[in-house]
Amino acid sequence: MKSFVYQSEKYGYQLEFEVNNWAERSFISLLTKFKDSRIFTTLNFGSEIPDLDFLPLTVDYEEKFYAIGKIYGSRFIRREGAPSLNSILNARLVDRAIRPIFPPIFRKEIHIVNLVFSYDSSIDPGLLSLLSSSFALYLSGIPIISPLGAVQICFKDGEFFINQNIDDAEMKLIFSGTEEKINMIEFEGKEIEEGLFLKALEIGFKEIKDLVKFIKNIKPLFVEEVKIDSSLFEEGDKKLEEFLNKNAIDLEKKLFNLVEGDKTWQEVFDLIKGNEEFGDLKPYVINSLNRRYKKIFQKKVLETKKRPDGRGLKDIRPLFAQIDVFPRTHGSALFMRGLTHILSTVTLAEPGEELWLRDIEFEGTKRFIHHYNFPPFSTGEIKTNKKPSRREIGHGELVERALKNLIPPQENFPYTIRVVSEVLSSNGSTSMGSVCASSLALMSAGVPLKTHAAGISIGMAYDSNDNYELLTDIQGPEDFFGSMDFKIVGTEKGLTAIQLDVKIEGLNLKQIEESLERAKEARIYLLNFMKGIIEKPKEISVYAPKIEVLKIDPLKIGLIIGTGGRTINEIIAATNVKIDIQPDGTLYIIGNQNSNFELAKNWIKSIADAFNLGEIVKGKVIKIFPFGAILELAPNRTVLLHVSEIAEKKIENIEKEVKIGEELVVKIKNISEDGKIYVSLKDVRK
Repeated sequence: MKSFVYQSEKYGYQLEFEVNNWAERSFISLLTKFKDSRIFTTLNFGSEIPDLDFLPLTVDYEEKFYAIGKIYGSRFIRREGAPSLNSILNARLVDRAIRPIFPPIFRKEIHIVNLVFSYDSSIDPGLLSLLSSSFALYLSGIPIISPLGAVQICFKDGEFFINQNIDDAEMKLIFSGTEEKINMIEFEGKEIEEGLFLKALEIGFKEIKDLVKFIKNIKPLFVEEVKIDSSLFEEGDKKLEEFLNKNAIDLEKKLFNLVEGDKTWQEVFDLIKGNEEFGDLKPYVINSLNRRYKKIFQKKVLETKKRPDGRGLKDIRPLFAQIDVFPRTHGSALFMRGLTHILSTVTLAEPGEELWLRDIEFEGTKRFIHHYNFPPFSTGEIKTNKKPSRREIGHGELVERALKNLIPPQENFPYTIRVVSEVLSSNGSTSMGSVCASSLALMSAGVPLKTHAAGISIGMAYDSNDNYELLTDIQGPEDFFGSMDFKIVGTEKGLTAIQLDVKIEGLNLKQIEESLERAKEARIYLLNFMKGIIEKPKEISVYAPKIEVLKIDPLKIGLIIGTGGRTINEIIAATNVKIDIQPDGTLYIIGNQNSNFELAKNWIKSIADAFNLGEIVKGKVIKIFPFGAILELAPNRTVLLHVSEIAEKKIENIEKEVKIGEELVVKIKNISEDGKIYVSLKDVRK
């Protein structure tokens, strides 16, 4: 067992990597410590799969309820179940960061598992899992580009917080990189200016560099480098060259001067897959073709400044949008950018329809929900529809983060909001199209957004730090063969969400700044287009529930409910509404066009506003019993005047003291927690 401790000189935190034999049959077994958080990471290899055009890497992130000292799950099971939303997002976070640092021809199966054994809310466990996974990968001996450092930055009230979780932060940023480049960004913000975002990157990048230097000093202590046999890949290169020459295939013509959506370039893959002459070398020939296409794409774009579909570097595909697509949905919008077509719908519901979440990081509700669906027909494929993939969940969450800080607070707009984005046709940038479609649909539904938000993907053709070009609004081949997918969302005022994924070592700060400038230019263009479709929220649909809000003294909640719920049920039955009462005294009155909201509100007010402890009030006698008289203090509000509270003396015959129809002046003597009012006549007569 060996421990390696990184001490941040500037920010004072301590990060410890403990290499152990807990999982002795795994290739790497590692415990990462930060304050009271503990992340246990394992890394294992499998066989080589050369015919894949992607790295067979699987990253899992598993939360353990015992990490926070809780027993969750169904009462009949009481154990962890399917991965939570946060588990899926954290697994993707790690995967997106470490995938670019592998050698391009590495095709061994790799499985990295991060288990949260102890959770301290002061730090993001996804960040620790990223650091732990990177360290494990570096120790494994795989010839990666470099180990990664990573940092979390929050911003609030003019101050940056490094590797600290801050509630209600104006900006939350997690990013990773090497000593030279930033290779993954995950950002959420409340319309943050580009300059402030870049400042956060600059601060965090210095910490990343120090961490990477620390890790590199550990390298000699561990296993030998994993060797990659490139001979079969070289043989595949030769076979591909022979095949192309024999069949007079010009790959450049297959890839460029295409109408958008033309998949001529894929024909060569199909030819090779159907050719049995390659024998066991076929997977390596396919791999070679993929790498060859990438080189052609980069070279051609850099030389001609033109893209496969003929667009210039800054050109955005043709736009089309329509709102109110369906008559019965509460809001809907169709947004088209080239062959990427997104249909978003909005459903408004009462506060009680919120999404309940429970994991080790959060337990509570979410009132704004976005779901993203990517069906097979969106790419013309024939597949069985399955449960949402990690990618669909991740894209849905990205759009949600991009818009949630533009949604009005519940006290101003009490609805639960669900947006669903259906990808009807896909040719790149579907998540960014979903942002635009969702923003339009929310306005269509009458949700008073602060403003529209729009998203754009910036790509790159890259040869070196001095020779590269940025591509605005990437599509199909540019996504497959380009060097990055930089998703940037914001308003006219600032940034709301960012996600960077690369296929190279990463970007320097200058390239990131240029990408932000390019994205802002495109975003303003998109926002102007969207405002031409709908600039202000419409009236809420007649098919949506109507909700009105009242505030009462929390001590009066029992009065509204009444004994056994009698009072509130009487109001509900008479006015055709639902009433949702919150502990702080907020009442949501929910109904439809046929509900009598005014009667319900006045009824509640007459109960809540009429009576206070110690108050002197008038009550009309409506019934008499041997044990007391029933007084009506207000419409539908009756109380018992007990016989013992009528006079100081003992009363033998109550009917001699009070009469039906008589008005009595009484004092509110007590109000119980369940809303019962106790009055006294004798206290007034003293």
